[in-house]
Amino acid sequence: MKRPLAGLLVAAMLGVGLVGCSGDDGAQGPAGTQGPAGPAGPAGPTGPAAPGPSGSATGDLSGTISAISIDSSAGQKVTVTFSLKDAAGLAVVGAEAKNFEFHLSKLIAATTSKPAYWQSYINRSDQEGAGARVLAGGGERGKPTAVAGQTGVYRYTFCTPLAAVASFQYYGSGTEPAGSCSSTVVENAGPLSGAAWDSIKGTLDLAFSPASTTRLAIAGRDGAIVNVVQDFAPSSLPSLPTTTANQVVTNESCGACHAEDSAKRGKLLFGTKGSGHLGRRYKVELCVACHNPTSFDSVNSTATSWKTIDLKVLLHDYHGTHHYPQNAPFGGVSAIGTGWNNNTAAPGVMNCRSCHDNQNPVILPQQPTSRTVADKEAWRTQISQQACGSCHNGTVATKVDFSNHFGNQTSNAQCALCHGKDASLPVNVAHATPYPSPNNPELAPGAKAVEYEIASVTMGADRRPVVKFRVKTDGVPLNLKTLPAGGVSIGAVNIKLAWSAPMPAPADAADGPAIAKPLDWNNLGSTAGRTYWNNAVTLGLLAYDQPTTVNLSTAGVITSLTGPDADGYFTTVAGINPAAPLAFPADTTLRAVAIESYLTINAMNISGKSALKSVDGAPTRRVLVDINSCNTCHERVGFHSNAGRMNNPDYCATCHNPEITSSNVFAGFATFTLAPGGGTFYYSQKSNNFKDMIHSIHAGAERKAQDPANPFNFIRGNPNASGGSGPMVFQNVVYPAQIADCKTCHVANSYRVPANDSFAWSAIDAQPSLVATAAAFTPTKTIRQGPGTAACGSCHITTSARAHFATNTAVGIGETCNTCHGPGGVAEAHK
Repeated sequence: MKRPLAGLLVAAMLGVGLVGCSGDDGAQGPAGTQGPAGPAGPAGPTGPAAPGPSGSATGDLSGTISAISIDSSAGQKVTVTFSLKDAAGLAVVGAEAKNFEFHLSKLIAATTSKPAYWQSYINRSDQEGAGARVLAGGGERGKPTAVAGQTGVYRYTFCTPLAAVASFQYYGSGTEPAGSCSSTVVENAGPLSGAAWDSIKGTLDLAFSPASTTRLAIAGRDGAIVNVVQDFAPSSLPSLPTTTANQVVTNESCGACHAEDSAKRGKLLFGTKGSGHLGRRYKVELCVACHNPTSFDSVNSTATSWKTIDLKVLLHDYHGTHHYPQNAPFGGVSAIGTGWNNNTAAPGVMNCRSCHDNQNPVILPQQPTSRTVADKEAWRTQISQQACGSCHNGTVATKVDFSNHFGNQTSNAQCALCHGKDASLPVNVAHATPYPSPNNPELAPGAKAVEYEIASVTMGADRRPVVKFRVKTDGVPLNLKTLPAGGVSIGAVNIKLAWSAPMPAPADAADGPAIAKPLDWNNLGSTAGRTYWNNAVTLGLLAYDQPTTVNLSTAGVITSLTGPDADGYFTTVAGINPAAPLAFPADTTLRAVAIESYLTINAMNISGKSALKSVDGAPTRRVLVDINSCNTCHERVGFHSNAGRMNNPDYCATCHNPEITSSNVFAGFATFTLAPGGGTFYYSQKSNNFKDMIHSIHAGAERKAQDPANPFNFIRGNPNASGGSGPMVFQNVVYPAQIADCKTCHVANSYRVPANDSFAWSAIDAQPSLVATAAAFTPTKTIRQGPGTAACGSCHITTSARAHFATNTAVGIGETCNTCHGPGGVAEAHK
């Protein structure tokens, strides 16, 4: 601390004076004896404790159960001690004012009548509106007590005496013992009666079992978003195991489609986060506490017939009926030829591993490492009518009547005789398809795994490519010149040329600038295109925007090939087709050759992953999407021509380039037989550029909510044709995860707001370019939107959003989106 100058001078003079007046006292004398201790002074005030930082009891929380005890003197009442932390890792205070759900269940071992399941100790009668009164598992709802002196630690004692549950069975029975839960803690709808209850009540195993694996689960309410699960055996307390029992399904597998965060697939998102039935219950281990074989749906039940809400039945049924006959996300394959499934639409739920033990390379590293082999294999070893019958139930072509299934199957005792791992028709073999995937590597009888490989593409001055390639079946190169007799034919294998040519200045400067070297495919100058339709007939007008192509079965192509060499590669003549050589137009930048579509193998049309390779020395288009990420949910992406264009988004973008729009020039309501349910829907011309289209499809329901008059529905090709053509209705598509989580599909740093002047503008209306003669088509008359507007405007279509895009687009120059929304911007998008 600074002292005033005057004070320093006074002190100095006093010091000098003291020295000047003193004399020499001689040597210092000895120290005197110490006097008695004086009385103690008064106690000072107690200082405040220094509390650590603490978090709020609202929002994303994490929880840990540290202790469980059971009071035998109170009828086996359970007390749990648990701690809560917020998203920042801070201990949570104030949770004693919040309601939580507290669940207790015991694991019932499998028998010939039922597979293993969790039986809730806490059950109630339930009646929703005019529905039937049914039995439902559940939990207690109450507020915990804060543990004194331990910030963020809480305790709750269950009011259900486990020793008495087997007697009164459920709350609402009227026989609950004194001191058990009141209706404010466990709701009920009164006593159960009727034939359905009579058939159920004798099967309930509610006896307290000290040696049984027991699950305690906690779910937050009142804004506290947390699920905490702990398994234990009462007789082994206070020991708490670190493993989770009966993990026949993992959160990480569900997170293939339903993850809140693509980086943490075990964190799930269902419904509105933190609220509603699903929003606050998001762990599979918690779901089974209520969704077990002794819980039923009041709304869809009658007094004589109760509808189960057992999780396996519920989810099999839901995913089967909602996705059948599509191939997403469970690998069903439709219309691939007479050699498989009698050419009928295949069941939607084929890949059991998708949920039970997901092997996708994105999901697999996140799967719990402590999971037992028995749990991983349960889907094909613990075979039951309850599980299998929830799909084979008459809603698909594979209905099974168990009363007449190789005799009267009265239980699960004989299921494994035919469907066990080493039996005649194991579950995984019965679910095989003609297309292998990580979650379904098995193949249907007669099918082969097809692969396309391009080793090199060279080009001379004539711009005609020479392609070195091979086709493999089951890992072995196929000799295209001498195909195996009676089983394999070329089918529809195509070789295609794609490129990017300079984009001249549009006729209207509002449709974008001239682009000398576009970084997107456009195939300008191609002779291949699409036919446009009104709502009834073709207009006979074409847009030339597709890659040029030749089929390998074209006369003279196979015989002109050189090879095979020692590795099974063939080399084409320059231009591939000797009768009509293919060539890249002059002044192109991006140039590539692709192989796609299918071989016909034992009457099945089977494709491999589309192969795409740039001309040697030519630049490649930027990589934006990882197909493994797409396939976490889709399992196998294959469209058009019997799924012949498969598993390669980089190839998809050669056709779905910025020049392409949908095939309908009309806008309005129309009814087509091939529309869902043959219904009437609103259709309009839409961009089919890959990013615009994929964003819009996945945001179908969100777009419709923002602008009901502009749903993402359009016509591809002939509105009355199939095979990938027809009415495309996406207005009700609900994305199952966080739609703003760009990393779910995109590779790192590929989803930032576009800022490159060489990115192409997307066509949104080709009508001005369509003239009386197709040969006069000119893309410069097409109406377009900028790359930023195309990407962001696929999801953001409110009036204000569209006005924002227009305001920040400079006519004839470009967009300014990146200024605010690019990396490091004041409003960086989706960082």
